[in-house]
Amino acid sequence: MAKPAKFLRNVPRWSTLFPVVLYVLFILCILVLAFSSRSQSDAKLRKAEHGAINGVSNNGPNVPAVPSLVYRKLEEGVVNELSVAFAKADTNGDKHLTVQELAKFINFKIREHIDEAIRTNPIMFVEIDHKPRDGLVSWDEYQSYWLHEKGIQGDSHMKKAMFDKLDRKIKESIARDKAHWMEAARTDPLSLTLDEFLSFRHPESSTVNLLNLVDDILRQFDVDGDDLLTVEEFSDVQTTDLGEGKKFILSQNVRERKEEFAKVIDKNRDGKADRGELLSYVDPRHPRYAIQEASTLFSLADTNNDKKLVMHEVLASSAIFISSKMIHTAESFHDEF
Repeated sequence: MAKPAKFLRNVPRWSTLFPVVLYVLFILCILVLAFSSRSQSDAKLRKAEHGAINGVSNNGPNVPAVPSLVYRKLEEGVVNELSVAFAKADTNGDKHLTVQELAKFINFKIREHIDEAIRTNPIMFVEIDHKPRDGLVSWDEYQSYWLHEKGIQGDSHMKKAMFDKLDRKIKESIARDKAHWMEAARTDPLSLTLDEFLSFRHPESSTVNLLNLVDDILRQFDVDGDDLLTVEEFSDVQTTDLGEGKKFILSQNVRERKEEFAKVIDKNRDGKADRGELLSYVDPRHPRYAIQEASTLFSLADTNNDKKLVMHEVLASSAIFISSKMIHTAESFHDEF
């Protein structure tokens, strides 16, 4: 009896084994779940890659597929923006964009932006004009509003010590706004009217600003001073004679400008362009702007020169598309104006 008793004393008790067994079972469960999840993820990735290669999207029937290798190199937000815009521009749903489809979509985005700017301008004007409410927006009122929107405590009379603590980009933005303010303030440098406020925030949307562009064209081109342009006057001017901000008005060579005058500007075919025809010509809503931008995007992104863009070509040139009027219309306009 002595030996069995000694053996039983050396066997670990159940109270000691139970936690060990439970811990081992827990580890096994974790490993099984991990391997199962990884297998499912790999299967989904293989399915997605297969679908992308064959032009099938997992995000819906109207959103083009994104090759997985390209997707991994870009931020998800950028891919989504480009994919949604591509699908909207692809009106016939063939997963290809022609230059006409792209130009039509860009023109839609331009019109949408300008209509929105004109609609919201009075709303913001009234919201800012309150100290005092006199039908004018002062620089002090605007600066206080802008800083409040940025979550910054202060106003236009902010002390230098506080101003110096602001982020460099904030200070650059304030300086840029001040310069644009002085350009828009035609009657009083300290305040803006409703129309001037539109010129300040959205110069591309302001009729007054567009009329100033017409004046610039006549001043540069109208040799005989009759307030009318002939095809010879319009085509002979060198683009180097214009300021940097005005070069976008013109095509680059004489032949193109002659064709543009005949097909685009001179609507009544009388051989001359008056102020009304020139106003239509410089209006950003004119289809020529969208056609020019679409052609530029194609020349940069259509790598196989088949006159069509597919999604992977757009993603490969994502930087130029994101900064274009196809995606960020307002920012693109404000860089130009």
